[in-house]
Amino acid sequence: MASEGNNRLAASRLVLLAAVPLFLALALAAYLAMEFSAYEREAQGLVRHTYQVMEAQRRLQDDIQTAETGMRGFILSRDPVFERGFRSYLARIPGDLALFRSLTTDNPAQQARANRLEKLFQQRAAGFDAAVRGTTEPVVRSAQAMAGLQRGREQMAAIRREVTRGLAEEERLLAERDRTRLHAENVEVAFAIGAGVLALGILLITAALLVRNNISLERSERARANEAALLRATLETVREGIGYFGTDNRLGAFNASFVSLLGLSEALTRDAHPTLSDLRAAAGSDGQAVFTSAADGAEALHLVRAGRRLDVYKAQVATGGFLIGVQDQTERMEAEAIIRQAQKMDAIGHLTGGVAHDFNNLLQIISANLELAMDAAREPRLAERLQNAIGAVARGSRLTSQLLAFARRQALEPRSVDLGRVIRNMGEMLRRTLGENIEIETVIAGGLWNALADPNQVENMLLNLAINARDAMPDGGKLTLEVANAFLDDAYAAAHAEVTAGQYVLLAVTDTGRGMAPEVVARVFEPFFTTKPEGKGTGLGLAQAYGFIKQTGGHIKIYSEPGHGTTVKIYLPRTRRDADALADPQSAKVQGGSEHVLVVEDDEGVRAAVTDMLGELGYRVSRAGGPEAALQVLQKEAPDLIFTDVVMPGPIPTREFTRRAQALRPGVRVLYTSGYTHNAIVHNGKLDDDAPLLSKPYSRDQLARKLREVFAGTARGAISDPVPQKAKAKVLVVEDVALIRMTTVDMVEQLGFEAAEAGDARDALALLGQDAAIGILLTDLGLPGMSGRELVAEALKLKPGLKVIIASGYTNPADLPAGGMNLVKPFDLQQLRRALES
Repeated sequence: MASEGNNRLAASRLVLLAAVPLFLALALAAYLAMEFSAYEREAQGLVRHTYQVMEAQRRLQDDIQTAETGMRGFILSRDPVFERGFRSYLARIPGDLALFRSLTTDNPAQQARANRLEKLFQQRAAGFDAAVRGTTEPVVRSAQAMAGLQRGREQMAAIRREVTRGLAEEERLLAERDRTRLHAENVEVAFAIGAGVLALGILLITAALLVRNNISLERSERARANEAALLRATLETVREGIGYFGTDNRLGAFNASFVSLLGLSEALTRDAHPTLSDLRAAAGSDGQAVFTSAADGAEALHLVRAGRRLDVYKAQVATGGFLIGVQDQTERMEAEAIIRQAQKMDAIGHLTGGVAHDFNNLLQIISANLELAMDAAREPRLAERLQNAIGAVARGSRLTSQLLAFARRQALEPRSVDLGRVIRNMGEMLRRTLGENIEIETVIAGGLWNALADPNQVENMLLNLAINARDAMPDGGKLTLEVANAFLDDAYAAAHAEVTAGQYVLLAVTDTGRGMAPEVVARVFEPFFTTKPEGKGTGLGLAQAYGFIKQTGGHIKIYSEPGHGTTVKIYLPRTRRDADALADPQSAKVQGGSEHVLVVEDDEGVRAAVTDMLGELGYRVSRAGGPEAALQVLQKEAPDLIFTDVVMPGPIPTREFTRRAQALRPGVRVLYTSGYTHNAIVHNGKLDDDAPLLSKPYSRDQLARKLREVFAGTARGAISDPVPQKAKAKVLVVEDVALIRMTTVDMVEQLGFEAAEAGDARDALALLGQDAAIGILLTDLGLPGMSGRELVAEALKLKPGLKVIIASGYTNPADLPAGGMNLVKPFDLQQLRRALES
C-alpha cells in the first residue's frame, strides 16, 4: 500500500511538472508576440515614412515643375497671373526641401541629394530672376534669352534626375521594407501557429497525464480494496491467531483463529470493537491473562486453554497500536515429544544391541554346556536342576529378544503371510494357554489379503496379546480375534505422523476385561511398564509388539475404556505375493550329520561349546578364532559349511570374509549366528536373502535342524547344490552423487561382486578400457558432461557383450539398450541382487 501511495504522489508531481512548461511557453509566446507586434509597427512606420519621403519628393518636383511652367507662361505672356503663380510655387519650394531634408535625416544619400537639389533650385531660382528681369516683352528670341532658356531646361533636367533618383532610392527602400514587413508578418504568423501547436501539445499531454493519473488513482483504489480483501483472506487462512488494537486499545482487525483460540464471542468482536477491558471480562478464566498481560505491556505469555498449549505475544506497530498473536504450540510440542521418544528409542537400541551381543554369547556358553551336561547326568535330581538352568537360559534369551524387538534391532525374516491361517493354526494353543473360562471367537473376512511380516514374530505377538487379555479377565470373558483388509487414508496418516497411507491387513484383538485408563494407555508401550503384580509380568510384551510392528512398517493402536475392555488394532503392510509355506520346525526329526563344518567364533567359550555340540551331532569340526585365521584354514581344508559369528573384531568384515571364502572354496555353504546382527546381514530391519541366521542362544536341537535345512537347501539364502559357482563379473558403478555411489558399491560388494566406481562418463570409459574384468555397467542417466545414454552407447562399442543396468529414479523404456535392465531408485539389496544375477 505504501508503494501505491508513492505512485499516486509521483503521478501528481508529474502533472505539476507538465503544467510548468505550458505556463512558460504561454509567457514566452506573449512576450514574443509583443516583440513581433512592435517590430511590425516599426516596419509599417518605415513603410509610411518612405511613402512620406516619396510624397515630399514628388511635391518638390511638382512645385518646381509648376514654378517652371508659370515662369515660362509669364515670359511668354507677361501675364501677372502667371507671375503670381510662379512666385507662390517658388516660395513653397524651400519648405518642400526642408520637409524632404527633415524626413531623410536617417539617409545620408538623400541628405546629400537634398543639398544638391537645394543648390540646383538656387541656381534655377537665379535663372528665373534673370529671365524675368531681362525683358518686358512677351517673347524674346535674342541669343541671350535663348541661352537662358537652355540653361533653365538643363537645370530642370538635373532637378528631375535628382528627384527621379531620390524616388528610385525610396522605392528601393520601400520594396526592402515591404519585404522586411512581410517577413516579420510571416514569422509572427509561424510563431503564432507554433506556439498554438506547442500549447495544444502541452495541453494534450497534460490532459493525458491527468487521465492517466485518474486511471492510476482508480487502479490504486481497486488495488487497496484488493489488498484489504487479500489481507482479510490471509488473516482468515493463517493458523496463528492475530488481533490488532488501535491507539485507543480497541480491537480493530482480527481473524477467526484469534477468536477461537482465546474462546471469545464472535458477536462481541464483530459488532462492538471491544477494548482490552471488555475482552478480559468476556474471556474465560484461562484467557483473561492474555488481555491483562497486553494491558500491562508484557511481551510474551504461555498458557494452556482447553487442552491446547498456547504462546501469546505482543508486538508494537509503527503506525500506532499493537498486535496480539496467539500460536497453538500443541502439535509442535507433540512432534518434539515424538522426536524425543525416537531419540530415546534409538539410545535404548544402541544400548540393547551392545548388551545383547555379549549377553547372548554368555547364554550360548551356558546353554551349550548345560545341554552337554544333561547328556552326562545320571542322577534325576541333577538332571532336574540342569533342566531348570536351561529354562532360565531360555527366559534370559527371551528377555533379550524382547528388548531387541522393542528397540527394532531384531533380524526379521518377512514373508507373505495369510493371517487367517496363522490364527487358525494357533487356535488350539491359545485355548490351552487361556483356559476354559475364556471364550475365543475368530472372525476372518473373505478375500483376505496377504501381509508382509515375520510369521514367527506374528505368532509371538499374538500369544503375548492373548496372555495380556487373559490377565485382564481373571473371572473369565471373551477374546475376539478379527482379521480383515484395511486402508489407512491420507487423513488418518496426517493425524498419525508415523503412519504411511496405503493398504494394510488388520488384526484386531478384543477382550471384555477391566480396560485401562487413558494415562495407562499412554504408557503401555514403554519397556518394563506393567500394571500387573510383582512377578506376574515383565512389561515387555506390548513393547516387543510395538517394536516389531514399527520395524515391519505397520501401525498399532489401542482403544480401551475402564470396565468395558480393550481392543488392540494391528495394521501390517499388504503384499501381493502368494502366501509362503510355513514349515513347523518342531515337526522335523532332530538329526546330525557327517559333513565338515568350520566354526568361526572369536569368543573362546562359545567356540568350544559349539565345537562339542557339533561333535556330538556327528559332524567333523574345524575351528578358527576370526576371519583371518579362518581364511588360513580354508587354504588347507575344504569344509562343506562355514558356521560363523556375525560380529567379530578385526579388519575383515564378516560379509567380506564369506565372500572371500566362497571365492576360495566355491560351493561352500555359510550359516551365520549372532546375538546381535547389527547391520552386517540385516538391512532396513530385514535379514538379507542370502544370509541364513541362527540367533544366539540356540539349543542343540535348533542347531541340528538349522544345519540340515542349510545342507538341504531349504534354509533362507542357502546354496542348494555343491556345484562350483561361475566367477561373478566385476561391476562398474557410475554415479555422480558420491554418497549414493559409495552406498551402491557397498551393496554390490555385500552381494559378493567385485566393484569399481566412477563419478562421470569420462572416468567410466577409461576404466572400461583398462579393466577387462568389468562385465556389468550399473549407471545413472543424469551424469555431468556426457549423459548416461551416451555412456551406454560408447561402452557397448568398447565391450559389445557388456551387461547394462540403468539405475535411475525414472527411466523411459526407450533409454534401455537391447538386453538392458531398469533398476528404479530407491532399490534394496534384493532388487539389486536380482538385477545383477539375472
